[in-house]
Amino acid sequence: MLTYISAKHAQLLQKNQLDTFEKVWDFKVNWFEEPNERRGGWSGVGRITLAQDDGSSIGAFLKKQDKHCRTSFLHPIKGVPTFQREFEMMQYLASKNIRAPEVLLFGRNPQGDLKTTLMTRELQGFQSLESLTEALFANATPSLATQRSLAKALAQFARQLHDAKIQHRSFYPKHLFVNASNIKAPEVAVIDLEKSRVNMLPALRTLIDLAVLNRHAKYWSKTTRMYFFLRYFDIQHLTPYTKWLCRLIIKRSNRVKHK
Repeated sequence: MLTYISAKHAQLLQKNQLDTFEKVWDFKVNWFEEPNERRGGWSGVGRITLAQDDGSSIGAFLKKQDKHCRTSFLHPIKGVPTFQREFEMMQYLASKNIRAPEVLLFGRNPQGDLKTTLMTRELQGFQSLESLTEALFANATPSLATQRSLAKALAQFARQLHDAKIQHRSFYPKHLFVNASNIKAPEVAVIDLEKSRVNMLPALRTLIDLAVLNRHAKYWSKTTRMYFFLRYFDIQHLTPYTKWLCRLIIKRSNRVKHK
């Protein structure tokens, strides 16, 4: 597929003259930071606004890259653009009702080179788990009910992702986004899916992703971590298997932390 345009947002993109690969590629983006350059290619991302017919606007993120590829089982030598892999993963998660940014447009240069674009809608009302945690603990420790509500939502989301056989491979708090407008029932979404892949080994999906989250879950007490694990496994008490797996997660977290 060279170009994908969301049918729901086709008119919006046309209104903003961003409905072809060429128009999107030529559109000037204010990068969040200087584009990442490596292996002879580059990749960058910036935020844009799209005007709607009623005069309001929506936020979107526009990514561009050239010669920035990653090998895969189907493409072991030349690889494919990382944004193409991210686009395919976002479409797969959407089919499984797993919340992630909504794709507005994906495009590869029809001329045949590796120039690639990906535009996604902003997760309105969400903020990263990293920034949310800092805000909640800024002045005082939040109530146990608040901490458990958040831990439960994150655990259930992680389990939903893993049950879909997806290993995120970059499961940091900055890549998990939370809508906490109703703190009793937070909503969770995931971003940065470039490295994600299907992994048929359940224990490995759990070990790799949860070790990363456990290592970077700032302010989480031991009690909260245990509550998270219990909600992830959907059990009341650890079984011999889940106890073994939790020990591996903690061991891996500590090993990486002390490198």
